[in-house]
Amino acid sequence: MIVWLQVILRLVALTCIFMSLSSVAQESSVSQKSSASHKERPKLYFDTDENGGWVPFLTAAELGKPGIMTEITEALQRYSNVEFVPIKLPQKRAKMALKKGSVDLDFICLEWFENGVVGPEYVLSEPFFELTENFVTLKKNATSFPTRESFNQKRVGTVAGYFYFDEHTFIRVNFLNEDQLMSGLKHERFEVIILEQETAKHWAKVNDVDIHFAALHSRGYFLMRLNKKYESLLPVLNQAIRQIKSSGELQAILDKHNTQINIF
Repeated sequence: MIVWLQVILRLVALTCIFMSLSSVAQESSVSQKSSASHKERPKLYFDTDENGGWVPFLTAAELGKPGIMTEITEALQRYSNVEFVPIKLPQKRAKMALKKGSVDLDFICLEWFENGVVGPEYVLSEPFFELTENFVTLKKNATSFPTRESFNQKRVGTVAGYFYFDEHTFIRVNFLNEDQLMSGLKHERFEVIILEQETAKHWAKVNDVDIHFAALHSRGYFLMRLNKKYESLLPVLNQAIRQIKSSGELQAILDKHNTQINIF
């Protein structure tokens, strides 16, 4: 009887040891898979402008809230295995960081570039929505600038680091951000500035300026410009873009920021 009891106890002990070893092995396997999955997930860095520029796209109108582009990348993450990491740089530094590869992407319209060319070192995503940029003047000067040619060789308020495909036709007067630009227009340091419509409406309200949208400067599709070394990610990113559009999430983001923008 004692012998059989000893045998049973040994079997129980061996079973417990086996189960413990098996559990450790499973945990190790899960941990390794989780670690491998985490390591394999690509990260893409993009700038959100430390100077609080380009409301509501880079920066939200409401202090401390994410801008449209940050909310878009958060939505894209839910439909892809790609992590988007926002960093804050001044526009000039962000432009150089993209060229050097420390920033992996930005958001653009091809119409901002001369001949619509961004260079062979980049690839482009499918469009998110349409953006319209205007020459903007004071309401009292509405009749003074009927055409694009009205601005030839005139001083035009611009943002340092921003792209202007036709900047050779006018004299750039650079400011740090759109807030300062609108303030300069209000105090008539120049007669015209260039701004995207939603941005212009926001800063006109903040600065209490009665503005007029004069001639069109550019209109085009808002795209993601990605460093070519990440070209393999483009199919999954484009699929994610289509999903946030078809699900209504993109429209909800734009509505949340009180924009009047067309989605395609």
